[in-house]
Amino acid sequence: MRHHHRSRGFTLVELAFVVAIVAALGALAYASVGRLRPRAELASSAAELQSLLHGARQQALATGHPVAVLFFPDFANGDGQGRVIVYEDGQYDFFTAGAAVNFDAYDPATPAHAGPSEVVATFDLPRGIRLGPLDGMGSSAVLTAPWDGIDVTQACSFCTTTGARRGAVVFDPRGRASFYSQNGPRMAVQKGGSVTIHAPELGSASRTLVITSSTGAVRAYING
Repeated sequence: MRHHHRSRGFTLVELAFVVAIVAALGALAYASVGRLRPRAELASSAAELQSLLHGARQQALATGHPVAVLFFPDFANGDGQGRVIVYEDGQYDFFTAGAAVNFDAYDPATPAHAGPSEVVATFDLPRGIRLGPLDGMGSSAVLTAPWDGIDVTQACSFCTTTGARRGAVVFDPRGRASFYSQNGPRMAVQKGGSVTIHAPELGSASRTLVITSSTGAVRAYING
C-alpha cells in the first residue's frame, strides 16, 4: 500500500510571527545605523577640515601668496550651519579695511575675490555638525609639549565671540600660520590656534584641530 505525504505550508500565524521578527531586526538595524551616522559625519568633517588646512599651506608654499582659511561658524548653509572658505590673497590686502574685498566685509554667502586673488575651495559643515562646544576640549584642557601653550578651551581660539562670528588661519609663503579675527594686524598668538567641531547629539564627543604658528603643522585630537 502506497502512502502519499502532503507537504505542509506555513499557517497565517507562523507567517505573522516571521514578519514580526524581520520587522524587529530591521528596526534594530536602523537604530544602530542612526547612532553610527553622526559619529561618521563628525570624523569625516574633521578629516575634511584637516585636509583643507593642509592644502592651504601647500598652496601658499607653491604660489608664494598668503592663503587664508576663513571660518564662519554661524553661517546657515542650507543643510546645516558653518562654512569654511579657502582664499588665496594674491593682492596681499585681504585684511586691509580699504581693500575692495576684505575680511570684515566678506559675505560667505557669495564668496568673492579681486584681481589675482582666488577662492580656492568652499566647505559646508553637514547637518548635525557644528563648531563647538563653546569650551573646546574643556575649560581646563592643556596639551602636552610641543603643543602646550595653544589654547584649546574655546570652540575657535581665533574667532570673534560676538556679532557675526568669524576667524581666519593664514599660511604665508614659508608655511607659517598666523591668525585673524578681524581686519588689521594679526592676533598676538605665539604658539598657534585651535578649532573644535562636534555633533551635539553625541554628547561630549568632538574633534579638535590644532595649528602651530611656527610651522603651520596641523594635528587632530579625538575627544570622546
